[in-house]
Formats: sequence, C-alpha cells, structure tokens
Amino acid sequence: DSYTWHGTAYTASTNTPTYSTTNAQGCDSTVTLHLTINYSTSAIETATACDSYTWHGTAYTASTNTPTYSTTNAQGCDSTVTLHLTINYSTSAIETATACDSYTWHGTAYTASTNTPTYSTTNAQGCDSTVTLHLTINYSTSAIETATACDSYTWHGTAYTASTNTPTYSTTNAQGCDSTVTLHLTINHSSSGSEFVTACDSYTWNGTTYFSSSTDSITTLNEAGCDSTITLYLTINNSTITSDTVTACDSYLWHDSLYTASTTNALFTTTNIAGCDSTIILILTINHSTHDTIIDSATNSYTWQGNTYTESGEYVFQGLTESGCDSIIVLHLTINKLGIEDVDPSETITIFPNPTRGLVTISPSEVSLVEVFDATGRSVATFYNTNEIDIKHLPNGVYTIRITLTNNTAVKHIIKQ
Repeated sequence: DSYTWHGTAYTASTNTPTYSTTNAQGCDSTVTLHLTINYSTSAIETATACDSYTWHGTAYTASTNTPTYSTTNAQGCDSTVTLHLTINYSTSAIETATACDSYTWHGTAYTASTNTPTYSTTNAQGCDSTVTLHLTINYSTSAIETATACDSYTWHGTAYTASTNTPTYSTTNAQGCDSTVTLHLTINHSSSGSEFVTACDSYTWNGTTYFSSSTDSITTLNEAGCDSTITLYLTINNSTITSDTVTACDSYLWHDSLYTASTTNALFTTTNIAGCDSTIILILTINHSTHDTIIDSATNSYTWQGNTYTESGEYVFQGLTESGCDSIIVLHLTINKLGIEDVDPSETITIFPNPTRGLVTISPSEVSLVEVFDATGRSVATFYNTNEIDIKHLPNGVYTIRITLTNNTAVKHIIKQ
C-alpha cells in the first residue's frame, strides 16, 4: 500500500527515487530505489441463510453487514472480506379447524379432535414453514323422540294418523353439526259404541235415572287413554196393573191358588207384551153353597119336592141360593113297609169325605164296580175293583154313585166341590 524511504512515503511503484550519501570511502554514494507497491484487497461476501449462518467459526442468527475476515492476498498484502449476511427465518403456524364428524387435511382424514398433526413446506423466503393443526371434531347427533297420541299427531308440520317409526327431522345441534331426530310414534284411536237398552219403568245409566225413552251419550277414556263415546239408545216400557173381578161359589182356583173366602189383595204377576211386569189384582167375592140334611121316615111312601119315594134311601134336591150358588138338601128317608121287614144295604156302606174335592173312599172295601151318574142320569165315570175313586176331573155338583159289592148294590149321593 505505501513505502516510506528516507522520509518520503511512496504509494505507487517507482524506479526513480535516489538518495545520495557518502560511501565508506567518503565518496558520493547514490542509491536509486526500485519500488514495487502491492495493494491490500477488500471484498464483500454476500450470504443468505435460514435461521443461522456460521462464517469463519462464528454463528450468526441475525442479518448483518459488519463481520469482517482478514487474510493475505497473493501479493502478501492484507485481504479483508466483509460479510453481508441476510438471515431468513423458518416459520411455524397453528391452523385451527372445526369440523363435523371428520376432517381431511393434506390428504389425511381425522375423525377425532387433535393438536398434533404437522405439515412442513417452504415459506416465501425459502425456509421451513411448519403448520400444526389444532382440530376440533364435533359430532352429528341422532335421537329418538317417542310420542303417543290419540287419532293424530303433528310433528314439525306434518300430521300423522297411524303409528310409525320412520319420520326424521334434521336440524343443527349446539356444535353446529347435523342433529337428526327419528320419531317413534304410537297412534291410539278414539272409540265409539252404541248401547241399545230396553228397560221397564226406569233405567239408571252412569248415575242418571231415566223414566222415559231417550237417547244420550257419555265420553270417557278407553284402555288406550283416548276418548270413548258411548251412545245410549233407551226404550222404556211400562209395567201394567189390572184387576180381575170374580164372583164364585164356595171356592175359586186362580193361577194355581185356591181361594175359599172373598179377597181384594190377591196378586198375580206375569209379563205383559212389552216384557214388563203385569200385575193383576183379584177382586174376589165368594158366595157359599148351602147343604142341608133332612132325616125322615114314612110308611110305604113319601112325597118330597114333587116326587113320591117308596124306598128308603138318600134323596138329593139341588137348587140355587139367592146368590146363585148350589143349594143342596139331602133327604135321609126310611120307608117302613107294613108286614115287610127289609134291610137297606146302603145303610151298611159309607162314603167319605162328602162333600169332596175329588178323592172318595168307600167302606167296606169289597167293591167290584162303582158307577158315577150326573144330575141328568148320564154315566160320567166307571171304576172297577177299587174302593177309592177320583172325580177331580168332574165339574162341581151333585152326583149319584151306584156301588156294586159282592152280594148287593147300594146307591149313594155325593157332592163334588
């Protein structure tokens, strides 16, 4: 760079400078300088690095223009290099994502929340760029809504009239994902029915008593919990009360009961044409027949009630009382015949009871034939080999009985009541 010779500084090569002095002999000594000036050198080294740069053993982590490095050039002079360093930096970032059910990031599908996935690339300065994924996976939801309704059910604007498990409704849940609700619906149905009732006089239905035919309805709940409407169609028929006014002699058989005295409180209940009670009140007047006995005797003959009797026996006269009932007079007649001693076999035969309601016993018991004649003399019954006869089937009145024993025959009269 420079050379100082005998007080003079030279900065360029030269062959001209001289210096005069006296040599050892005391003579002039002239020295000519042949000078070669070599120069120091300086340079700029430009570098670009990511994050750090090591230069001549020193690590640099920031851009700089000041570091220098000195050495010797080819001419043996100083050589100084100045570093112009640009440090670019790697970058890292967090990518935040929220997705429903799954999220695909750089070719990978994620189905759960995570903070660990990374992706490396080069940023605009050519350095590493690392992105870390902070992922939140929210999930779609599904639910079953169970409902029970009567007849119909409206769900999200649609009316359903039958049970179903298929309708769905989609909306967004609190995380912003799909929320699907499936309806499990049971439709129960209201019911209606008719009750047809026929009753006598009155009918009590659900706490109300009805006395006339009517139509009414009541609504309650059926087994499914829905309305159940029952309509009553009611027909009221009425019981009847009538009277049966009767006048009879001695007794009166009415509906299997025998009455022997007048009464106004006998009742008989049956069913009228409407199926209800029909009560009949018997207003009964019982008038009584009369039964008188005359015991008399005569010689050879006896005249009575316009008839002349020449034989002993029982003779009956039958007429009517003022009330129209039988008036019976029995004549027990003994005819004494002069010069003749006669024994009447009828005196040894008895019948009982007399009067009777039907069953008659004859004593003695050796009876071979019994003939029954009415008041006109017509045969109305015949019995063989028995001393008990039953004339219940014959009308009330006076009957003549001819009794044949083993050795004789007798005639008796009996009253059937």
